[in-house]
Amino acid sequence: MASDKRPDFGRMLSRVRHDYGEAAKQIAPWFYENLPEYYFRTHGKEEQARHLQALISCRLTGDDQTVVLQSPCGTAFTYITPGKWIKELLDILDRFTPQKIQTLRIITSKDDKVRISDVYIAPQASCAVRGGAYRRAVCRVGQEAELSEAERKEFSTFLRSASQDYVDKFELRRALRHFAAYKRLRGGESVEATLEPGFEPGVERICLNMAAPPKSGVLQLAVRILARQAINIDRAYADIFDDGESEYLMVSFYVQCSEECLTESSERWQAVRDELCMTKWKAPHGLDLLSDRDGWPMRRVMLLQAMCEFAHQFLIKVDLYKFASDRIVAAALNNPTMAAKLVQCFEARFEPYPKAGDREAESAENAVLDAIRELPREDERSVFSTMLKFVRHTLRTNYFLEDRFGLSFRLNPEFLDEPIDGEKPFGIYFFHGPRCLGFHVRFRDTARGGVRLVPTDSQSRFELESNRLFNEVAALARTQQDKNKDIPEGGSKAVLLLGPEADRDLCVKSMVNSFLDLIVVGPDGKPLPGVRDHLGEREIIFLGPDENITPEHINWIVRRAGERGYDYPAAFMSSKPETGISHKQYGVTSLGVIVFMEEALRFIGIDPETQSFSVKLTGGTRGDVASNAMLILMNRYGKNARILCATDGHGAAYDPQGLDHDELRRLIAAEVGISNFDPAKLSGGESLVIAADKPENVRIRNQLHNTVSADVFMPSGGRPDTINMENWENFLGVNGEPSSRIIVEGANIFISAPARTELEKAGVLVIQGSSANKTGVICSSYEILAGLTLSAEEFKAIRRRFVAEVLDILAVRARDEARLLFREYKQSGGKRPLTPISHDISRAINDLADGVAAHLEVRGADFLESRSMRELILAYCPPVLANEYRDRIFERVPARHLRALLAHFIGARIVYSEGLRWVDTVTEVKDVQDVVLAYIEQEKRVAAMCARLAASRLADKDELARILRAAGRKYLTMEKLGLE
Repeated sequence: MASDKRPDFGRMLSRVRHDYGEAAKQIAPWFYENLPEYYFRTHGKEEQARHLQALISCRLTGDDQTVVLQSPCGTAFTYITPGKWIKELLDILDRFTPQKIQTLRIITSKDDKVRISDVYIAPQASCAVRGGAYRRAVCRVGQEAELSEAERKEFSTFLRSASQDYVDKFELRRALRHFAAYKRLRGGESVEATLEPGFEPGVERICLNMAAPPKSGVLQLAVRILARQAINIDRAYADIFDDGESEYLMVSFYVQCSEECLTESSERWQAVRDELCMTKWKAPHGLDLLSDRDGWPMRRVMLLQAMCEFAHQFLIKVDLYKFASDRIVAAALNNPTMAAKLVQCFEARFEPYPKAGDREAESAENAVLDAIRELPREDERSVFSTMLKFVRHTLRTNYFLEDRFGLSFRLNPEFLDEPIDGEKPFGIYFFHGPRCLGFHVRFRDTARGGVRLVPTDSQSRFELESNRLFNEVAALARTQQDKNKDIPEGGSKAVLLLGPEADRDLCVKSMVNSFLDLIVVGPDGKPLPGVRDHLGEREIIFLGPDENITPEHINWIVRRAGERGYDYPAAFMSSKPETGISHKQYGVTSLGVIVFMEEALRFIGIDPETQSFSVKLTGGTRGDVASNAMLILMNRYGKNARILCATDGHGAAYDPQGLDHDELRRLIAAEVGISNFDPAKLSGGESLVIAADKPENVRIRNQLHNTVSADVFMPSGGRPDTINMENWENFLGVNGEPSSRIIVEGANIFISAPARTELEKAGVLVIQGSSANKTGVICSSYEILAGLTLSAEEFKAIRRRFVAEVLDILAVRARDEARLLFREYKQSGGKRPLTPISHDISRAINDLADGVAAHLEVRGADFLESRSMRELILAYCPPVLANEYRDRIFERVPARHLRALLAHFIGARIVYSEGLRWVDTVTEVKDVQDVVLAYIEQEKRVAAMCARLAASRLADKDELARILRAAGRKYLTMEKLGLE
């Protein structure tokens, strides 16, 4: 029977006091003797008391255990761990992935028995500028630091970027060291790793500093690097400073000297430094096991990661399951010797200063071939064979550059097993960076196209997007090639796929810097030192913004290109907010879409100027193409334009009477999504406004473009192949009639090619993206031309006139093609759909342009001496550029660009005027250059005749001039060629 006698509380309390007192007598002296002096300078008395109490509690249990102290707000943690082992430190840091560690303090007792780690998670309290701690710190700097008056002011500003904890625990020497690093790092992207041997007896200091650090993972990676080199951390400090423009990470590791002390010249330090400098640009990966297990340098692991991703991209179409990313990584981990041979083969091919010429590379390649044949599994042979193909077809890489921010590879497109829609690309770039990978594909030497970011919110989504990455880039670039028929640049596209924890800004910087590594040349016109070149040609790249590229990205890209010494930084990126033409501000893409829509409506008997018509859109009031299309519709056609529905990623709005124009204008001006449409502005009945916040609403949103009937469907946003072979019939009603007679594609490849064919069979007039939304790329091309010709100040001076003239040109280019498109459709009796006609127009212009360019290339730069050629170049330019900077155009714009400009201007001019069949017929029997030269000559004759008619008093002179312009050039050219 249990006793109900209660314990004596007084006796129990006395015993506890005695036990704690005895423990305190033992531990407190040890605490003050073994914790370093720096600990007491950086930890207040309350913190010291908490730590001492925790140590006493641990000693009472008699176990080696970790004690965790957490602040009430949950953003500050202290870990008291036994021993100095780095594994425990890594375990602590890994607990905070992917959280952002803003401040880290690590201190080990002198006898190595205890480590105290303080971890502060962002956001921490910012420095209180009016607080006493800040004023005392600034005052101390003024009294004790040898700084000029200007430097003291600059230091005061720098200190405001620190956390309040940093200022409360202010330490002068450390702050001055951070201030000096801040001044070095400001405005740059590099990472610096420095060594101070013999900083204290038996201690060396390693500093790791960087601007704009990744959101997480850097500290964990840096500690792992030191651990692999058996460098034990005695204490460490890490702080993040934020000056409003960028963040700066400053880390100091105090490490114990081993039997072999680190020195600046030692191979061990060189290896550590190189890897620490990669921490900003390296993300965790399964292949890191090769470093931890087999001692691989991080540089080689990163290269193998890129090889694995490349193999995945081009084996996935063979077998989705067998060649999933994790299986390819497993193949590399299971065959580390084979993987090492491949990496060595790559290094031998691109060693900047090979001692044995190409013999070593050939020997390494033969060794890889032999090793692949010996692999027992067929799937692993396929993986490594594809990686070897990658090695063989890489022509240029930044792998051996010391200060690189990611990996880039210029590939020979011959590795492709089949062409892209009938044509192999001219060039392919592959990028691998921190939690991202991407491709840039272009179909001509001179080419342009947008950079698209594809973020993902989960690993499964990343893998899904990865499975189709190259195919999407190639399809977009091929579409761009058809679209770019009117301009000197061929088609290109870059897509950068981001992992779920990727830092968008960091990924953009990685890709752009890696790109510049391969296209920037030195004064001798050759690639950067360290870049061994198997391409042998200089490449000029023009980019533009696409999805998720911000104005801040655009400005940074142009600025960075200038900093890196790229010859044409202003032309490297279009749509510059200050010195370019903003697509969203001026609605340049939407302008062309509306022109095509207008011509299509007239074709089916609707005059949009005088008759009512209805439109449905994907892409909402915040998107570039959709919002500007709505504005043009409302401004140009007023109440005649009934916008029935619009959808975006966050919701939808629908009104069978037409969405209220004033409310749409409000949302567009506020740059908010369509789900913010005021329900009070709806007409009632079936009208709706929904947010895509639950499955039923998502389903409704995703089907509106099918279920709503309208004269015109204008897809202006959404993922590729939204309408595909599995769902295209949803666009038809129960009677088989399409829900829209006209589709004008404002968004590229919204409809898959097979699905578009089926819709056209069902009677839909589909104007595909390569025609419908081409004016955006034409605008960017004119911006490139201005960037090649003018300084930023000169462009700003003529910007208003330049933009107005470009907008006029865009409308003409769109209407020229739209009218030819429907003319050819009529002449086929409606038997040929618009899509193949659109392809034929692009093919005819591009083929004719290629022929003209080839002829001009044979002539070298002599073509610029021809008066007629110079006149054509000036006719292509906006008048303000041609009139005020005539000579500058021929002095500054590269001859290869002017050659392409002239070729495409002539090709488009002839095809739009004379149609497809005449061009095809005459070039079958006469050389392209003869046809073109004859046409240009007779075009002048016709212009002169029309001028004389205009000056005459003939009653029917206008009718005669119209007939002469329609048929005179063709007839006179045929006569000149002896074909009449």
